[in-house]
Amino acid sequence: MGRSTLGSFGTDFHSRHWLSLDPCGLLCLAFSYTLHLFALVASAFTLIPHHLLAQLLYGILYVPLSILAVWSLFMASTTNPGAVPLGARPIPASLASESDSVQTERDVQRGGLRRRRGIRRCRKCNDNYKPGRAHHDSVTGRCVVKMDHYCPWVGNAVGIMNHKFFILFILYTFLTACVSLSLILIRVIRCQYYVPEGATGSANSAMEQYHCSSNHTTVIFILSIITVLFFFFTFCMLLEQTEAISTNMSKIARMKTRAGMVSHPNEYAPVTNEFNEVFGGTHPSLSWHWLVPLRVKFPEWALDNIMGYEWDETFSPVPYQEPAETDADSTSAGGSVRSGMSSLGGRLSEGGGGGGGGGAGMEGDREGVHGLGGMDVETGNTSLMIDQEPLEQELLPEEERENLVSSKSGDSNVKKRSSTASIT
Repeated sequence: MGRSTLGSFGTDFHSRHWLSLDPCGLLCLAFSYTLHLFALVASAFTLIPHHLLAQLLYGILYVPLSILAVWSLFMASTTNPGAVPLGARPIPASLASESDSVQTERDVQRGGLRRRRGIRRCRKCNDNYKPGRAHHDSVTGRCVVKMDHYCPWVGNAVGIMNHKFFILFILYTFLTACVSLSLILIRVIRCQYYVPEGATGSANSAMEQYHCSSNHTTVIFILSIITVLFFFFTFCMLLEQTEAISTNMSKIARMKTRAGMVSHPNEYAPVTNEFNEVFGGTHPSLSWHWLVPLRVKFPEWALDNIMGYEWDETFSPVPYQEPAETDADSTSAGGSVRSGMSSLGGRLSEGGGGGGGGGAGMEGDREGVHGLGGMDVETGNTSLMIDQEPLEQELLPEEERENLVSSKSGDSNVKKRSSTASIT
C-alpha cells in the first residue's frame, strides 16, 4: 500500500501518530483482538463455573496474561518500528565510508541512469538517506531500521523499536494458550466427555449437569481448535525469535549474511554487546523490563549509532544533501582521482611525441577520463558530453601539465605540416 495518512494517523513522514492503514493489516489486527476477547469471554462462561481450581487458574494466570498479550499487541501495532525520518543525516563517524560507496540513481534532467559515489539513498522514500541496517517496507512505505518482517497479525512492520512488543505478544499469546488448554482439560475430566453417552456418573450435581450440557459443546469445540492452532503457531514463532534475541540481528540481516549478500561480514552486526538491541536497557542479561510492554530505551551515547542516523526536529524536512567535498563527482574527490589523472597525463605526454598515432592515442585516453574518479556513467538516449581538458590540466602537477601542453602543441604542428604537404 505504501505511505498513507488519515488525519493525524498514518505512516507518512508527517503523521503524528503511527498506524499502518493497510486494509489487510487492519483486518488481521482486528481478528487478533477478536480472538483474545472471544477466548477470554468463552473461558469465563464455559470452563470455570463451579470449579475452584479452574477459577484460580483463570483469575491468577489467564486474565493477567491476556491483558499483557493485548497490551503488547496494541504497542506493536501503534509504535513506530524505527522508520527513518525525512531529513535524517549520516552520523559523522560513518559519513566518510558512506560517501565512498557507489550508488546508482536516475538522472531526471538528462534521462537514463548514472552511477555516482555518495551516501545510500532510498528512491522510494524521495531519495531520503537510508542507513546501512535499514530496509524498505513496501506496506508502510518507509525504510525501517533493523526491519525483521511485516506481520499482518499486528498490522505493522517489525523493526528495532517494536520488535520487543512483537515478541511479547507471541509469548503471552502462547502462555494464554497453555492456560486455556489446561482449563479445557479440567473441563473434559470434570464432565467426563470420554465416558460413553448414557453411562452413569457424568456429573455430580444438577448444576454441573447444566454446565456440562451440549449447549456449550460448540463453543468449547471452537475454543479448543483456536487454542491448539495458536499454541503451535506461537511456539514455532518463539523458537524463531530466540535467534533474533541471541544474535541481536533481524531476520532479513541473518538471511542476507548467510546468503553472502553483504559487502563485509560485520555489515549487519550489532553495534555493541553491552545491552540487547531488541529489549534495550543498559546490560545484556534478562531484566524485569524485558517482560513488560514498555517503550524500548537505549543509552543516550549509543542511540545514534544504533539507529544509524542523526535527526532532531530542527532539521529541514527535506532529503539530506551531503557537502560538496563528499561527492565523488566533484573535483575534490581525493587522492585517487588526482593520482589517476597524473598517470594518465604521463601517458598522454608520452603519446604526444609519436606524431599522428600519438594524437589518436591521446584522444582515446582522453575519452577514458570520463569513467575515472566516480564520474557519471549514463545509459539511455541522452549521453553526457563534458569537456574534461580544463579538469585534467587543473588536477595534473605543474611539470606534467607543461608536458601535456607541449605534446598537444607538437601534435598540432604535425597536423599542420601534413596538411601543408597535402596541399603542395
